[in-house]
Amino acid sequence: MRQLLSGRIRDMPVATCHSVVQHFSLPLDESQVEAWATEQREVLVGPVTFGLLFCAPDAAVHAAEILEIVCIYAQTSVVVGCSAGGLIAGSRELEGDEGFSLALYHLPGTRARSVYLEESLLLGGDAADLAGVIGPLGSSVNGWLLLAASGSLSNDGWLSEWDKATSSGPTFGGFTGNPSTGATALFCDAAVYGEGAVALALEGDVTIEPLLSQGCRPVGSPWTITRAEQNIIHQIGNRPILEVLRDTLQELSVDEQQQARGNIFIGLVMDEYKASFGTGDFLVRNLAAIDPRTGAVAIATPPRVGQNLQFQIRDALTASVDFEELLKRRLRALGGRRVFGACLCDCIGRGSSLFGVANHDAGIVNRLLPGIPLSGLFCNGEFAPVGGRTLLHGYAASLGLFVEKHGPSGVSS
Repeated sequence: MRQLLSGRIRDMPVATCHSVVQHFSLPLDESQVEAWATEQREVLVGPVTFGLLFCAPDAAVHAAEILEIVCIYAQTSVVVGCSAGGLIAGSRELEGDEGFSLALYHLPGTRARSVYLEESLLLGGDAADLAGVIGPLGSSVNGWLLLAASGSLSNDGWLSEWDKATSSGPTFGGFTGNPSTGATALFCDAAVYGEGAVALALEGDVTIEPLLSQGCRPVGSPWTITRAEQNIIHQIGNRPILEVLRDTLQELSVDEQQQARGNIFIGLVMDEYKASFGTGDFLVRNLAAIDPRTGAVAIATPPRVGQNLQFQIRDALTASVDFEELLKRRLRALGGRRVFGACLCDCIGRGSSLFGVANHDAGIVNRLLPGIPLSGLFCNGEFAPVGGRTLLHGYAASLGLFVEKHGPSGVSS
């Protein structure tokens, strides 16, 4: 697409004045928020298509007031968001900070729709039930932002029914809430909810381009699962998986063994037809439980006999390089299509606790897309598509780019 220069993609088509983001501190100053929302209607090149509101735990109690201000003064009826353990605004990652962030978007030729989904519907309903609540927009949607309350929904079993009901576009997002208290607030237009999920759908000339960085690299050799039941892996290569894991760790260098402490994962191969596997070819899963007596390992996603896996190590360098390279690759693939805004759902296990510096992932986005008003939050599990399916991930960065559907030639990628 464009030549790389000093880590930036030259002439990357970030459309100015199509999105804005601002972090506000407490105590809540309603007049300040009113003035900002009013001013942004002059900054943006057209009417507000939708807004995003993310609140730190101390600001969630003011959510209803903030939502009302945004609807009235930004003159939009579509606002979604949630409470979060940390906020992302522009080039800043506000980990465990206070206050709230507001983002407003003008997406030309685009209609935004919001929907609230009750927890009982997600846990007990099927695709037909979900489609009945979502309405007829499901087949014409370009993409979805999905924010769900952690707790009862914190497995990924319900996402398969979500995909069936929303088969027309990719989904990105994550689980919300305060990791220290478990409290959750979800925002849908002017309403605040304590459970379930909220979703934002885009129809028209702007789509969502999702990007997933899992931040792990494979170690050892690929192995074929030879015995498994439900979500428990008993044997790989006809040997107890725990025995193979111990041998793999012993073969690592001293430095790699240090990195692997508390950071070893299992990667399930997503494309069995590839001749070799590298970073990005796996669905990465935690070792949820280990049985030393039988040598079995449990993971969150049920594997199948015959599927290949490879052990993974998560470390700061791999996570950094993976995110940057994936974003560069995605931007090259846009073919000149303009980017109107972006939202980053970052795992709460990333940030300064992983990288040792502040603003790492937000910094990468802003370096490759200079001037983009990035909004986002830190999540307790991230949603992103892999192999055409929306899946739950951990320790991941799930980025959604709001991009025009058709480029200069009139052809979408």
